[in-house]
Amino acid sequence: MSRIDPLAIAVTALALAGCTTPVISAQQDAGVDKPAIADFKSCAKPHYPQADLQARHEGTVTLEFLVRADGKVADSKVSKSSGFPTMDEAARTAIAQCRFTPASKGGKAVDKWTGVQYVWTLN
Repeated sequence: MSRIDPLAIAVTALALAGCTTPVISAQQDAGVDKPAIADFKSCAKPHYPQADLQARHEGTVTLEFLVRADGKVADSKVSKSSGFPTMDEAARTAIAQCRFTPASKGGKAVDKWTGVQYVWTLN
């Protein structure tokens, strides 16, 4: 299980009338030479669920996800909910579309769990 690194890189993606900020980080792991790195051009733009947008819901969802050695997301789970299941699922759907340069150990690509926080805010 990974933890969210406070020095993670933040990327802002607009979603309908609001925006989300995914913060992707890798677990500090002495056994891994390089963490998985997202190719943000491949990532789906997270869509603010219409009902949450209308209700003006905001929140942060923390996901854990497994990046396979081929750079694809194999699995994901909500480790901390935003409080709004539809926003949590929208974040899971978005991260599933991303492709990554996989983590490596000893110069070889390896499967690695990492984390992301989607911060759902309205303008």
